[in-house]
Amino acid sequence: MFALRELLGSKLKFGLIALAIGLVVSLTMVTSAMSEGLLTGMSGAKSSLAADGLVFQRDTYPTLERSIITADDLATIASTPGVRSAYGVGHTFASVGSTDEAFDIRVFGLGDRADQLPIVEGTGDLGPDEAIADVTAKLEGIEIGDTVTLTPVDAELTVVGFTEHRRYVMVPTFFVSLPTWEKLHVASVLGRVKDEGGVDAAAAAQMEAEFSGSASIAAIDLEDGVTLADVQAEFGDRYTVATPVEAARGGNGMPEMILAVSGIQVASIVIGALLVGVFFYITTLHKTTQIAAVKAIGASNSYLYLELIIQITLLVAIATVLGTVLALGAGAGMPPMMAFDPDPGRWAIAVLAVFGTAYLGSLFSLRSILKTDPATALGRTEL
Repeated sequence: MFALRELLGSKLKFGLIALAIGLVVSLTMVTSAMSEGLLTGMSGAKSSLAADGLVFQRDTYPTLERSIITADDLATIASTPGVRSAYGVGHTFASVGSTDEAFDIRVFGLGDRADQLPIVEGTGDLGPDEAIADVTAKLEGIEIGDTVTLTPVDAELTVVGFTEHRRYVMVPTFFVSLPTWEKLHVASVLGRVKDEGGVDAAAAAQMEAEFSGSASIAAIDLEDGVTLADVQAEFGDRYTVATPVEAARGGNGMPEMILAVSGIQVASIVIGALLVGVFFYITTLHKTTQIAAVKAIGASNSYLYLELIIQITLLVAIATVLGTVLALGAGAGMPPMMAFDPDPGRWAIAVLAVFGTAYLGSLFSLRSILKTDPATALGRTEL
């Protein structure tokens, strides 16, 4: 086969081309994995909540930190037509101050649905003042059975299990029961009030009573055939509902982050297309005489272009294997806290995009093939 013989006859030249394309494939894969890791690190705890929709307090969507759903709200949401079930999800801030170096965490209360967490170590059963932590907390020295002291709420949690892919805003998340979350959240609010001028015992008791049974948001499952739009119509302007993924990617600067990362990925794919196109265009120009000779003995333009496509397919396939190995090596060499989350589906899309843009870039070479005239290229003149 003409295409294969040419590749084997110019191993250095085509090897360098494959290396260049492989680096582009690697760049595309690394940016894809880092973007997925960044999204998971920023919002994994929210986007992975087991629910068809998340219900926010009026005018707080998608800011989980500002939403408060009272016990009456939870009862109203659970009884809304189309809602099969609902459970509260709480959120609050804290820092772990009992380690050598203090570090920030987010605390999520999960009603009675802690069974949704994938347990990688320890147990998934939560009791009072117990927590399941994201596995990245181990990088801070936390182990199963440790009792950590939270500041500034001056509370303690015992770690009974580890889960994974559940960070929030790039810090470990500690999952607790909803009553434990309520106690921590009230302590946090009371602490802020105290810092601003103090709070008496009666006011503190009233605040605790008002927070009783509350949550930050409600997670709901829908009845068959019911959509979030249907439920939103039932809610009116009292609440805002969205899917966990939509809610996770709608706050904390996520839209801008996704746009920036997507731009980097598109730019790397475009660069790959230009590289492949320019490489093969230059190669085609350098063998104009060879193309002319093959045309002179009867080869058609379609045959020559098919041979070019075969070369591109082989080179990009080799480059894909090389790029995948380089990307996995780069991920393995990153620090443990670095956001790197390879997604086979996204990597497959990236590879298909590189192939597609490579074939698109081959049109430069096709134009050169079509313009090659055997008589002119071989130095013959008309008599």
